Amino acid sequence: MKRISILPPEIAGKIAAGEVITRPASVVKELVENSLDAGARTISVEVVDGGCRRLRVTDDGCGMWPEEAPLSLLRHATSKLRQDDDLLRLATMGFRGEALPSIAAIARLELCTRSPDREVGCRLVVEGGVIRDQTPWAGPAGTQVTVSDLFYNTPARRKFLRSQAAEQAHILELLRHLALGYPEVHFLVQAQGKTILQAPAQKDARERLAAVLGVEWAEAMLPLDLAMPGLWVRGLASPPDQHLASPRYQFLLVNRRIVSDRLLAGALRQAYQGLLPKGRQPVVLLEVEIAPDQVDVNVHPAKAEVRFKDSGRVFAAVLAAVRQALEPAQRPGRQEFTGTWVAGPALPVQEARPAALFSDLPPLPGGIDLLPQTPPQPVPPPQVAAGEAGPAWRFAELPILGQLQDTYILAQAPEGLLIIDQHAAHERVLFEQFARTADQPAPRQALLFPVTVDLAPNPAAWVEAHLPTLQEAGLELEPFGGNTFLVRAVPACLAQHDGATLVPGLIAELAPLAGEAEEPDQVRRRLHLTLACRGAIKAGQPLRPQEMQHLLSQLDELAISSHCPHGRPLWRLLTFSDIRQNFRRPR
Repeated sequence: MKRISILPPEIAGKIAAGEVITRPASVVKELVENSLDAGARTISVEVVDGGCRRLRVTDDGCGMWPEEAPLSLLRHATSKLRQDDDLLRLATMGFRGEALPSIAAIARLELCTRSPDREVGCRLVVEGGVIRDQTPWAGPAGTQVTVSDLFYNTPARRKFLRSQAAEQAHILELLRHLALGYPEVHFLVQAQGKTILQAPAQKDARERLAAVLGVEWAEAMLPLDLAMPGLWVRGLASPPDQHLASPRYQFLLVNRRIVSDRLLAGALRQAYQGLLPKGRQPVVLLEVEIAPDQVDVNVHPAKAEVRFKDSGRVFAAVLAAVRQALEPAQRPGRQEFTGTWVAGPALPVQEARPAALFSDLPPLPGGIDLLPQTPPQPVPPPQVAAGEAGPAWRFAELPILGQLQDTYILAQAPEGLLIIDQHAAHERVLFEQFARTADQPAPRQALLFPVTVDLAPNPAAWVEAHLPTLQEAGLELEPFGGNTFLVRAVPACLAQHDGATLVPGLIAELAPLAGEAEEPDQVRRRLHLTLACRGAIKAGQPLRPQEMQHLLSQLDELAISSHCPHGRPLWRLLTFSDIRQNFRRPR
C-alpha cells in the first residue's frame, strides 16, 4: 500500500480536464458558452478534421484586459461569481472557471483577446497548461481561441474519439442547440473551409428553426406558450403527423442552457403518448425559463444536467404546454378545443376476431344482446373558445362514398376525399369509452354460464392485485381458489369471444414480468388499449352503410379524432387540389 501524497498540479489538471472535456464538441461548448456570456452577437466556429486537429471560436464579445487574460487560465478564476449566494441564482452559461484551464491542460491553445475600451489586447500561447508566450494583440474587439492537437498529451483519451465525421456531427448538433436558444446571435460554422451552418440573427425561434432545420419543418411546427409565476414554457412542437425515428431533434433548454433532462423528456413522451406510432419521435424546441434560485445547474461537471427545486411543477407545466399546443392538431380543421386523455406506455396488441358493435345488428343466439340496454352517454363535443373558428366539418355530416378493401371508409369532405381507417377509428372510440369508466362503469355482457380459467402464479397474482380495475373495464373475475378464477362478465365489445380463451390471452398480454412495478394509471391505460384493440372492428371486415355512418358519428363525440390510441393516423385527406393536379386538370 503506497502512502498518501498530493498529486502534482499537471496530473490534477489533466484529471479535472477529463471531467469537463471529453471530445472536440466539449471544447466548442465551453468556448461558445463563454462567448455568449461575454455578450457576443456574432460567433464563428472553424473546425478542421472533426476538431481533433484544430478548432477556432471567434466572437465580438466584451473581450478581456491584458492583465486579465493570464488569470483566465487558472483554475477557479471567473468573472461570474463573487460570493456564495451567487451560486443560488446563476444566470450565466459558465461559472466554475474551469473551461479554459481544462482545455489548455490537454491541448495547444492560442488566446487572442481585446476589450473594446482598450486599444491593445493580449495574445497568449499555452501548451499543456503552461503559458509559453505572451505578446500584445491589436486585433478586433472580442476573443479568438484556437485549440490544436486535442489530447496530444493524453493519448489514451484520444483513442476513445470516433471518426472525424462523427466528431464533426457532434459539434454541429451542439451548435444547432445553441443557435436555437439564442436566435438573436449570428452563428457561422465552417468545416474544412466549407460553411455547414449559417444562422443569421433572427427575431424569433421559428425563423431560427427555419435556418437550422429548414423552412418546411419550421412552418409546420405548433407554438408552445404557457406562463405562470416564476416559470415560462415556450417553444415549438411538431404536429402528430410529422415525426422522426430518433429524438436527435428534440432541443431542450433551461434558461437557455442545453440540457439532457429526463424530467423534460418524460413530459414530452407523455404529451405525445397515443399520438405517434411506436418508435417514432417528435421534433421539439422546448425552452423553460425559471427563476435561477429554482434550478440547480451545478449537478454535472459539464453542466449537461439540472435539478429543479419543484420538479413536479415543472413537469406539469411542460406537459400542459405541449398538450395545449397539440390539441388543435387533433381534429379536422385544427380548431382550438379543450380535452384530456390518459397517458402511459403503449403496448403491442394482437388482432382478434371481429366483434359486432352496432345497435342494428342481430342478437346472439339465446337472446343475449351484444350491447347494453342503456348505452353509455357520449362525451360532450369539445368546447370552442370564444372568438375562435369552429370545426371545418363534422364526420356525421359527410356523404359516405363506400368502403375500400373492406378496410377504409371513403367519405366526401368539403376539401376533398376523406379516407378513414375503420379499425383505428373504432379503436379510438372504444378506448375513450373505456377511459370514462372512472365516472361510469364500462358496458359489459354477463355470461349465461360462468367459465373458469387457470393462470400461472405471476399472472394470477397480478389479477388478484387489479381486480377492481378489471371490473371497471367490464371484465368481472372472481377468485375460485389457488390460481383459478371465474369469469362472470366480459366487456360488451368482446361478447362474441370465448371467455375461456379470451381471458388467459388478455392476462398474459397485460401482466408484467415478475417484480416489475407499475403505476395504477399505467395498468388502466394498457388494459383499455388492449380491450379497445381486441374489440374494434378489423381490417377486412365488410360494413353496411348504416354501420359506417354510425362509426363516423361517434368520431364527432371524441376529444381526439386524429390518431388511434397507439399513435397511428386515423384519417387522411386527399384534397381536391391534389386530385386535380394528378389529373392535370385546370383549377
